[in-house]
Amino acid sequence: MSDTDHELMHPVGEIPAWSESYYFNFVDPETKIGMFSRMGFRPGDGWADALHAVYLPGSRVAFTYGRRGIGNNLSVYDGDLHAGHLTFKNDASHQRWQLHFDGPAQDIADASILLQRSKLRPKGWFKPATMQMELTFQCITEPHFTFNNDASYGHFEQSGRVSGVIQIGGSRYEVNGYGVRDKSWGPRDWGASQRSLEARSAPTFSTPDNPAPFVNWFSMNFGEHGALGGSCFVQPSGEIKGSGWIQQDGRTLPLTEVTIASTYRESSILHDSVHLRGRINNNEPIEITGRMLNMCPTKVPMHGGATFINEGLAEFQWNGRNGYGIAEHWHAVAK
Repeated sequence: MSDTDHELMHPVGEIPAWSESYYFNFVDPETKIGMFSRMGFRPGDGWADALHAVYLPGSRVAFTYGRRGIGNNLSVYDGDLHAGHLTFKNDASHQRWQLHFDGPAQDIADASILLQRSKLRPKGWFKPATMQMELTFQCITEPHFTFNNDASYGHFEQSGRVSGVIQIGGSRYEVNGYGVRDKSWGPRDWGASQRSLEARSAPTFSTPDNPAPFVNWFSMNFGEHGALGGSCFVQPSGEIKGSGWIQQDGRTLPLTEVTIASTYRESSILHDSVHLRGRINNNEPIEITGRMLNMCPTKVPMHGGATFINEGLAEFQWNGRNGYGIAEHWHAVAK
């Protein structure tokens, strides 16, 4: 397949947990308004779902989730990417996308309440709202691809500039910022948390007194200067270590030997800062610190508990430059 073909759906084959997903994020450095949107097609489950969240001033988050029924042949949904009032439209492959939302949302004053079981949340924990969004994601770098051994499934990331309008109730926000998009296809098992934990000498679930993420994912943009992202996974030693990519001066280079250390809110699994170290192309050292400006926990129910994916809107510092993006931590929490 050509690079542009990977913007389209891929053959599902016989993999029950096959997922084809599209993801976009951005942060406006002036207003600190940000967003992440993920649309995933899971033919084995018979549905596509869309998670869409907008970070608003303070701790406020507008949160939405929805599904649609789908069949096993994903190619029929090329040009029909919508679920839960969210629509993605590809104007030009690896160049420009339109992101549209029009529907109900939960306007949450402090999204940390999403850590609580819904039946324990106080009355009025969110305000029903209507949200409209019209954004353009203009790609500014070439996509960075990774594949499995036989290239039957893979992943790519690409940085871009985002502009448009978001309206929540009676508030209207014009936004201009930078973000990262990615596309992935292949088996996706949210239960990988348990396998990661079992690989450790002493399997550990996260608790408020002992946060123990098993995955840390990061995505950040420093304006036109560059963008980087990647994933780190818990090691048998308990260290969070992995790799990624950096796009700078028209080149994409590997990030290697990446480690992430985090601090947390008191008695909470919500992180409030991160400290990333690594090397660019196995050579030049890189060190980045980040502090969370807002937080949106998302929950994936699992057998015996849940996986919480805590999405932190972050401000980063790298060699005297300020950047913005998402610092995401995955926690397995027992029932």
